[in-house]
Amino acid sequence: QDTTIFIDYVYQYYYHLSITIMFRRNKINNQGQPLRNSNLNDSHLVNSSNKERNETVRRGALAFTFILGIMVGRASWMTPSIIGDTGDTGDTGDTGVTRLEKRQNLKEIPVQAKTVSWDNWPAIAYEESGHSLVTKGDSFFHHARHLYFEPSESESVSESKEESAKSKLLIDEFIEVYKNRPDKVNLCGIRINHALALFLAVKQINPTLVVESGVNAGQSTYFIRAASPTTRIFAIDPLEKPICDQGDRWLDTTNPDLTINYTGKNFKDLLELDWKGMIDRKEVDPERTLVFLDDHLHTYNRIRGMANLGIAHVLIEDNYKANEGATRDDRRSTPKQMFSSPEYEEQGKWLFENISVYAEFPPIVPPIMAKESNLPRKKAGGFMVASDSNDDIVHPILRPDLDDEDKKKYENIARELGIDPSLKDNDSYMQFMNYNQICHLKLNTTTSAPMAVA
Repeated sequence: QDTTIFIDYVYQYYYHLSITIMFRRNKINNQGQPLRNSNLNDSHLVNSSNKERNETVRRGALAFTFILGIMVGRASWMTPSIIGDTGDTGDTGDTGVTRLEKRQNLKEIPVQAKTVSWDNWPAIAYEESGHSLVTKGDSFFHHARHLYFEPSESESVSESKEESAKSKLLIDEFIEVYKNRPDKVNLCGIRINHALALFLAVKQINPTLVVESGVNAGQSTYFIRAASPTTRIFAIDPLEKPICDQGDRWLDTTNPDLTINYTGKNFKDLLELDWKGMIDRKEVDPERTLVFLDDHLHTYNRIRGMANLGIAHVLIEDNYKANEGATRDDRRSTPKQMFSSPEYEEQGKWLFENISVYAEFPPIVPPIMAKESNLPRKKAGGFMVASDSNDDIVHPILRPDLDDEDKKKYENIARELGIDPSLKDNDSYMQFMNYNQICHLKLNTTTSAPMAVA
């Protein structure tokens, strides 16, 4: 389309140039008649034979110059150089830039990417790869505040304002679930921010199957089951017992027939499951399957594997920033790293082009709420500190630092959970500041992807 527009522009240019030259040289007026000689008076007009001759000349000149304009226009578009052509290079002079290169440069002017920004928050999210904060499409993560702190649409329609104000919100349901979590500290597992994200994802996607790769103490299995009593769960972990001295693993006894534990001696890796057979037998619906990755393995390669199978939804629990991570794979394979690191430019572009949705879940409160904590920044990442620049994470759900109503909400949540809202002590800090850009991706079906750097 751009080429057609350009050719049309060249044609129009040469056509009008030709007409202008002809008008000037043949002294034709805009009705196609000969002009009077300015040196003669009215009694010395050109006779009829001269008129006929000039009309013939005018028509011939018009046809000739129009055809010439088309030929020159085509030539200037199709060849590197018209004048002083030096062969294939089409060098136009001292600059060493060919006309063809100039035209290509004109065509390659980048289109300004769409961005998302927030009031009183420094980060900008870009709808393209190549940035430290990226977004794409419309995810329920983008609407976390509304979904957690506003009545559902069905309730708001059927209830009065007074009833709506008293109705149970999703955040109330979550708090009850979180209060009853099996491990109150969960030293090597998810806490409030990521539990909010996982709980919301299961509620919104309503998957028929959740595949959890990385179980450890079973805390995330607990949140999945609390969010949906009917979904099937594949819980995958190579270890028989949790790490970090977390005691016994929580097992789903509420719906044991719906949960298969591929753990310990029964371990099967995520990519080694009989996906093709299960899909062919209609035992698994890829469009309604959610894969939750919390295994600290090569995230990008696992996303590729899911895309090849047609799996629609993936949640990445440890979406480390560049140069952060608890394992070697953590530091070289997350979506955030693929999008932001120049060394993974090819992988980042492929990933962005092969997803319809990418969204990072917002932390419930900003890092500044931990201003009274003296805990240092963790080298591996995964935790926020009060001095963070906040230019690479999304706007928080609540802003208790700026809004009195949000401050009340935050303090109520902390009080319900037995947490000091000042976050002075280690346990309180870890509950609210544990945040690792957990993200939701909706994948497009594909069979080809560039390998990540080994």
